[in-house]
Amino acid sequence: MADDGTSSLSRLDGADLPETGIVDSVRRRCAHQFDRSLTHLFNEVRRNPEKQDEAKITVACLRKSGLVGRDYTERKWRSENDTGVFSFDEYDPAATQCRLDPLGLWRQG
Repeated sequence: MADDGTSSLSRLDGADLPETGIVDSVRRRCAHQFDRSLTHLFNEVRRNPEKQDEAKITVACLRKSGLVGRDYTERKWRSENDTGVFSFDEYDPAATQCRLDPLGLWRQG
């Protein structure tokens, strides 16, 4: 698995892979059976390895980016996150950075 969560398929012996249809079929079957939970777990561990409080790290990131002020609280973020309606531009690149990598551990926003 690559750093961005993508993966590729190759034979262990280095020989050419069979026709694309067979490879895609195997990849889809494997992804359907295993990938949903693994990809989510991989991303969660990468973005918050010490399992810090989500509201705390997100609000700190939003404040640092200048999207919200000191008066924006963790309680307000939780409330807005529950409804999906935010008082800041959730599509701003800084907001995306805070959503994907609030601790700044891996993503260059």
